[in-house]
Amino acid sequence: MEPAIIRREETVDFEKHGVRMHVYTGEGAPAGIVYQEMESGHAEEFLHEKSAFIYYIIEGEGVYVISGVEHHVGAGDVVVVPPKNSIYFKGRFRQVLVTVPPGGESGERHFRDVGV
Repeated sequence: MEPAIIRREETVDFEKHGVRMHVYTGEGAPAGIVYQEMESGHAEEFLHEKSAFIYYIIEGEGVYVISGVEHHVGAGDVVVVPPKNSIYFKGRFRQVLVTVPPGGESGERHFRDVGV
């Protein structure tokens, strides 16, 4: 695999369940990278069948709910969610998400919408 630089202007940008995202995609990349911002959290409980989700919280604080267990987190913390664990989060965050292998909607399973 060749090294790659993915420029901000090359990202795919969208909002999903209250989270604004900039998705950095590279052909054949071993991981997915997503910059995320939200005012109140991620309003959907979901899991991914194949990918681990690794969040680095740049700014903010709140609560991650992983497989029903609440975890209070803040800036500088890292949250690691292995595949097949449900997750949602509440709070105001700026964070970077790394998915290994690269996650996609095809591997996501929706459980419920949550109030955040």
